[in-house]
Amino acid sequence: MAEKTEAPTPRKLADAREQGQVARSHEINAAVVLLVAAFILQTLGKNMVRTISNLLVDTIQNLSTVEFSAAWFRDYSAKSLLALLPSLGIIMAVVLVVGVAVTLAQTRFLFSTKKLAPDFSRINPIKGLKRIFSKTTLFELAKTIVKLLVIGWTLYSYLKTNYMQIVSLAGMDLNASISQLAKFFFALMTRVAIIYFVIAAADYAYQLWSFNHNLRMTKQEVKEDMRRSEGDPLIKSRIRAMQRRNSRRRMMAAVPKATVIVTNPTHLAIAIQYSKDMRAPKILAKGMNKIAENIVKIAKGNNIPIVQNIPLAWAIYKTIDIDQEISPDLYKAVAEVLAYVLKTKSGGVHSAVKMTPQNSTGN
Repeated sequence: MAEKTEAPTPRKLADAREQGQVARSHEINAAVVLLVAAFILQTLGKNMVRTISNLLVDTIQNLSTVEFSAAWFRDYSAKSLLALLPSLGIIMAVVLVVGVAVTLAQTRFLFSTKKLAPDFSRINPIKGLKRIFSKTTLFELAKTIVKLLVIGWTLYSYLKTNYMQIVSLAGMDLNASISQLAKFFFALMTRVAIIYFVIAAADYAYQLWSFNHNLRMTKQEVKEDMRRSEGDPLIKSRIRAMQRRNSRRRMMAAVPKATVIVTNPTHLAIAIQYSKDMRAPKILAKGMNKIAENIVKIAKGNNIPIVQNIPLAWAIYKTIDIDQEISPDLYKAVAEVLAYVLKTKSGGVHSAVKMTPQNSTGN
């Protein structure tokens, strides 16, 4: 079996994307959401803490006058929820938007229904056992253990460092103790979020590597993929050859319409057409060696004048394509050739070629 050593082609990546397969880390989503939540709680959280503190103080101060009942509990819950709703609503909305944004960023706005289709291979017990003991499952298990150890150590070290300060909260008044406890919680949450984000970044790097690794191709698969994408090189070569032959055939068919043939004299031949109703002379055909010989042969068969002008032949061949008009810088040289041809045709009587002013001046 051929070894898959080649990176996936763009076509392979596009096909995988259509199937809903992209490099994605769920840990990144959780880490970013946790970081954003920690940041928001540093600001909006203060209002929440103040509100909760006021509610608790108010409740404790009025405990002696409270008549506990289902109606009281319902009213108290509604009052507390309404007080916390503005801050909670903003926090939940921001967290939701950030979560969606991170998902879209990772998938590059991918939406595929392929993953929603039922996959009956997942209920195959043999394949299920293979998935349980696969490299992916073992990696996820190792990742979970690392997360528990690292985050657990972070919690332990923070609580150990601030143990005495946390215990001292018992001697403060309720408002102060709640406020201080909230500061400890926010600081701890921020530290955990940063550590978790580092783990998530490593996980995303692994998921990206694993995604590309699983899509690797053999050398033969790459060749077949390139053939499907760009077409069979042999067929494309044949098509280009046919196009060149057809173009050459059309070019040769236009030679009999030429007014004059300018030659090198042996290597180049240029077929030029001009009439009084044309804006400027036009190139009907041009070629080197064998093609030049064929142009001259056709010209002789149709009694078309052949003029030897080496500099002009090379200038036209290098700068002007077939079916294009002569450039203004060559008007004078071509006009002299056409004048010579018309003079020859008129039996020795001088007959100048008159070109339009804008063409003759090049302006």
